[in-house]
Amino acid sequence: MVAIAAEGHNVHLQFTPKLAEDWKNAISAGVNLESGNYQYLTKRVFDGMNASQLESKIWLVETLEKFDVQPKRVALLAGWFAQYIVPLMFDTFPKCEWIENFEIDHDVTPISYKFNKRYKDENKYKINMRNVMIKPLKFVQNPNTPMPKDDIYDVIINCACEHMYPMWKFRELNNAVQKNPLLVLQSSNDDQHEDHINCVESEDELIDQARIKHVIYSGSKILSNKSTRFMVIGR
Repeated sequence: MVAIAAEGHNVHLQFTPKLAEDWKNAISAGVNLESGNYQYLTKRVFDGMNASQLESKIWLVETLEKFDVQPKRVALLAGWFAQYIVPLMFDTFPKCEWIENFEIDHDVTPISYKFNKRYKDENKYKINMRNVMIKPLKFVQNPNTPMPKDDIYDVIINCACEHMYPMWKFRELNNAVQKNPLLVLQSSNDDQHEDHINCVESEDELIDQARIKHVIYSGSKILSNKSTRFMVIGR
């Protein structure tokens, strides 16, 4: 096993021969799909593997560890291919038993399942095609009926807040079905991209957007791509 970490960080990605094989197959899948109508897909896979992506995910996991957060059931909003965050979470937090990646990009599914094959095979990782700003995480016919225990997430991670409506909208949609989970949010001030529709200029702005009342952590970090990343953890 080879441990890979970003410079200056202690959290490691456990890069095993099995993980290497899964990643090779995931990248190959993106290349093979380019023979169809997916000319852009390989670039997107590589964009999701750049240094800044890894830095932000390691920062998230390190901070959770620092505050002794022990995630058990995680809802990952707009997790994209999730090739970094999923193994980092499972390798760092032994009590983590389930990660569900809520996405709207159908191209993600086959490739993310290849990146995270070992967790999918162990029934610990799932992709759910659902727009979480329009539909709640789970459908409940009667909002007054308690959710089954297995359907409640104790941690909700959104590393793509700049790509979607403010998180207050998500919270209002899910108030009836979630029991005050820990929110772990990241956003950016990088407004050069068309799909960055909701950038922020500070962690305080991110707190305000999510209407977080109990802040456990807030901070910012300049990444390798020179953009500033903001992170907030709280309830």
